[in-house]
This record gives sequence, structure tokens and C-alpha cells, in this order.
Amino acid sequence: MSELIPRPSGKITPFNAPEGFSRSEGKALQRRQNTEVANGLITAARVQAAGYVAATGMHLTGMLSREAQFQSDGDSRTSERLNYIADSFAEYAAWEVRRFQR
Repeated sequence: MSELIPRPSGKITPFNAPEGFSRSEGKALQRRQNTEVANGLITAARVQAAGYVAATGMHLTGMLSREAQFQSDGDSRTSERLNYIADSFAEYAAWEVRRFQR
């Protein structure tokens, strides 16, 4: 099994566990450490993806809101309709960000 966590001793051996560990205990420890490192990498990727989706959603929502204001040209009825579209997009973007929390 390859090691995800480099060992501080610098030795390159298949069995590099703390003193007092049997070979099977050492391998079990190594598997658990590798699992935790993999889980950490997955979590970090999900956080980065959620941040990217949130930033993009906020940027596009701002653009849609400004465009709605420009297109309505002071007409309150048109403004309500266009703001509904911009708000619907903002809701969808928020839903996409919430999906990363699962």
C-alpha cells in the first residue's frame, strides 16, 4: 500500500509504525491515516467548488439585477417582472451552493 502521509523518519520501509505496534496494527494505522488524508482532500475540493459557485452566482445575480433595472427604465410593472427573473436566478444559485453541504 502506498503512503499518502510522508513519514518523518525518512526510512523507506513497508512497515514504519510507532514502537510497540505489530505489523498488522501498523498497516491498520497506515490505512486509517490514508483514509483521513483522502477525506480531507475531498472536503477541501468541495469547499473550493462551493466558493467558486457562490462567487459566480453572486456576480451573475448582480449583473442580472443591474440589467433588470436598466431594462425597466423606471416602469414599476416591468421592474417587478424583471426582478422576479433575477430573484429566481439568485434562488437557484443559492440552491446550488447548498447542495455542496451534503
